[in-house]
Parts: sequence; C-alpha cells; structure tokens
Amino acid sequence: MLAERTVRRLSIRAPADALARHAGFLIEDALRTASLPGDGAEVLLLRRLRLPPFAAGASPQQVAQQLEALCRDLIAVDGELLDDAALAAAAVVRFNDALTAHMALTRLILAAASRQAWCWPMLVKGYRAALGTGAALRLVALSLADLPEAPAALPRWIGQLAAHGESACAALLLALAADDTTRLQRACAGAPKPARRVHAPRWRSLLDWSGACLGVDDVRHRWLLDMAAVCGADVDRQARPDPDAAAAPQALLEAAPAARAANAGIADNEQAAAELDAASSAPPLAGIGAPVTAPADGRPVVPETGHGEFTASASAAQEESSGAVSRAAPPALAACELSVTVTVATPPKPPSPQRQVTRAATDVPAGDASDDLPAVVDADVAQTSIDVPTAAGGLLFLVPLLVRLGLADLLCEDAARSDLPQRIFTILLLRLPIPDDDPAWLLCAPPLIVDEDAGREAGRWLARCRRHLRLHVGIGLHSLVCRPAAITITATHVDVRQAIDAVDLRVRRAGLDIDPGWVPWLGRVLRFHYGIDHS
Repeated sequence: MLAERTVRRLSIRAPADALARHAGFLIEDALRTASLPGDGAEVLLLRRLRLPPFAAGASPQQVAQQLEALCRDLIAVDGELLDDAALAAAAVVRFNDALTAHMALTRLILAAASRQAWCWPMLVKGYRAALGTGAALRLVALSLADLPEAPAALPRWIGQLAAHGESACAALLLALAADDTTRLQRACAGAPKPARRVHAPRWRSLLDWSGACLGVDDVRHRWLLDMAAVCGADVDRQARPDPDAAAAPQALLEAAPAARAANAGIADNEQAAAELDAASSAPPLAGIGAPVTAPADGRPVVPETGHGEFTASASAAQEESSGAVSRAAPPALAACELSVTVTVATPPKPPSPQRQVTRAATDVPAGDASDDLPAVVDADVAQTSIDVPTAAGGLLFLVPLLVRLGLADLLCEDAARSDLPQRIFTILLLRLPIPDDDPAWLLCAPPLIVDEDAGREAGRWLARCRRHLRLHVGIGLHSLVCRPAAITITATHVDVRQAIDAVDLRVRRAGLDIDPGWVPWLGRVLRFHYGIDHS
C-alpha cells in the first residue's frame, strides 16, 4: 500500500505558464513513485524541501531520484521525546503513529506548555497555537476522528483525558458542538470491545459533573457515556447524576456559562469566524489535495485540488523579479520549493535491535496510573514493537482468510465471542515452533480466560482455515505462518514487512497479502509490505 503523502504548499518558478503546469505534473508523479521514508503507521512531518532546478524534459523518475536524495540527507527527530522548542528547530519530526503524535500534542495542551512548533498545524487540521485548552482539544479529537484507526485511537485518547482529571474532559465537552459529537460517535463505530469492565470512580465523577452541568439528555453527555463504556468503565447509563459529586470541579461549573457565552461570542464575531474558516481549510492529515495559499513574495503557485489527488491546474504567472529566469531563457524549470507533509510509516533509517519498547500504562501522565482506570488505559497494555524480527511473519495472512470465511459477520452478530480471533491465533502459535518471546504473541493479548467451549470453537475455525488453504491455495498452515519477517505493532497499527524475494505466488494469487486496512476485530490497521531484506 502506498504511503499517504500530503503537500501543504508547492511553489514553482518557471519562465512560462505551461512549464509551471508541466512541473506540477512531474512532481505529482515523482511523489507517487519516489521511495521516500516510511510506508506504514509512522507519521513523518517535513518542514520544507527545496528541489534543485530541473529541465522541462526531465522525466518523473529523475525528479523522484532528486526527492529521494534530499530525503536521505534529512535527520528526523522523535517528536514524542523532545519539547516544543526542540521540535520547532527540527527540519523533520517523526512519530510512531498518528495516535502517538496526537498524544504528544495533548500532553502539551494539558500541561499548558508552549505548543508553537511548526509541526502541530501540519498534524491537526485548523490548529493554532493561540487556541485555548477546550478549542485545542476539540480539534485534536476531530483530527483523530478522521483517521481510519479512529475506533481504536479515539477511546485511548479519551482515556488519557479521563486519567488527567475532570477538568480536561470538561474543557473538551464545553467546546464541542452538536455536529461534533455526531462525527465522534460515527468515528467510534466498531470500536474494539474492552477486555474487562472495571469500577472507575474517575469516570463516575466526570459523568456526574457532565449530567449536572450539561444535562442528562445533552448529546455531549450521552457521547461521554458511550466513550466510558468503550473504554471499559463499568458505569450505569441510567443512573442520575449526584449533585454533591458533580460539585467537586466547582470551578468548571462556574466557568460553564462563561464558556458558553464565549463560544456564542465567537460565532457572532465575523472576524473570528473568518479566521476559523481559514484555519479549517488547512490540509488534511492524509491525502494530497489541500488548497495552497500564494507566497508573500508573489512567486507562482500550483495548487492541489480534490481529495487524494495532486492537480497542477492553476495558471502560474511568469517570474518578474530580478535574478529570476528570464523570458528568453531556454525551456528549463527553476528551483522548486515544496513545503511537504508526508504521512508515512517506517523509520527513516534502519532501526537498531534495541528499538523494541513495551509500555505498561499507555500514555498516562506520571502519577496518574490507578487501578480505577479503564482497561483501555492501563490494563489493556499497549505494546509497541518497531520492526522486530518474527518467525511468524505469515500469521496475519489469516486475517483476510478469516474475513472471507465469515468470522467478521459472526463477531458482529455475537459480541460475546469478541476474543475468538485471539484464541485462534493462540492455538495456532502453540502448535507451531514459535518462540515464547516472539512479538506475534502480542496479537494474542489480553490474557484469555480458560473456556473449553470457546477453545473448541476456535479449533473448528482453525480447521476450516487449514481445509480452505489446502484445497484452494495449495499451502499448509505451517508453510503459511512460519516465515521470517519484521513486524511493527502499535496501539493502532500492525505492519508486516518481508523481503521482496519472499513473495509467495500462492499467497498472492489467493489475495491473502492484500492490505485489509482497518480490521475491527483486530482493533488495528493491518498492512503488508515487501522490499526490505530481513536476513
């Protein structure tokens, strides 16, 4: 699957309009074909690329090679580890995935720290450093809702807010509009079922405040109830708010009318509305196609139009300033400057063997871990493994097969069987020579409760897979699963990478290595990649 690459602003200098348009098409093809860093879950944000001059007769392959050469010289910094000042000075910022990037920005918002780095507006549509806490959290939530992995990412993000305290979620709720909650509810459709329910006093306190301040029939309160259930909090949806418990965040209750008045004032203020409209036209996180604003120096610009497409269609005026290409110059294209946002996935350089990380309390601020937090925050341990070798590189080839055999439909009809896929993987890995420390075991988490009936049903599904593979693919389970690869597992993504010579025509003809994208019962976006030698 091709990486999603977004160009935020493209500036082209050329001696003629036709040449400027031609340059746009060349760069469009180059962005599609260039082997730029990343091809999976990773988010890589580039501040600026300046292409050297190239002739009008240059091929897209030549332009792609120039792009590749520029990207090879870039050094990316880990956005999760550095502060805002260091990110502002960096040329390239990378995150393990989009959820990690949004979590990093959220931590800065909740800490009231500086968040003026250039990378944040590229990450979150419409974001500005001057936004208040509630408005900034609203944009982060809506940005997460636009991601394909939103059913897994959004509950984890809400879990972080709940872990931080009532004030964070309260600020978010007061900033939400009715149509915002509709978008958020739609984004969480098909969210993975929590492994267990826990008694969560923090959620109960937050819901009491929400019911007392907003009203039990308010769409924002109803959405918060849904999110509490998705996060694993054992709350009574029919319970009435306790006024005494709701009075705990007294400052928020007092601030609620002021917040509503402020929101109404913004809606009535034409200048603020214009600023909000301009901010909302910022480029999306994925896809090429955001409108481009003209540079201050008046250089010609080729805008992009249409989601997922890069179209150089606007007429570019000739450069008139001193030092520019003259009208009598030969048909050559001058320097082309790009401000590029590349949403991609793999580290920009080969990872070291020590790059495996295990996090036991997913993105919960220090000191906030507690036994009363929902499973999605601490008990459902988010394992992050970046390009770790695995002996079960073909295990996830079973995902398209299980979907084809009807497992997804069964899970939709019977929510009680939500752990059936993990049981299937567990039985298979136990039967195969897979080491106990292999990262493939992370896909069998959380620990399963002993259930003989569920075990027998998983065995029957495994037998169906074996029979289908023998009859229609001509391969056994051992040959399909036991193959070397590298696997990247985050809270929202799984990327499996194999060498190009590992392509199996039997698997390819059967369509088992076609990217399924978001897999609800796996709770992650799944992608397969070829081309990296893992020997």
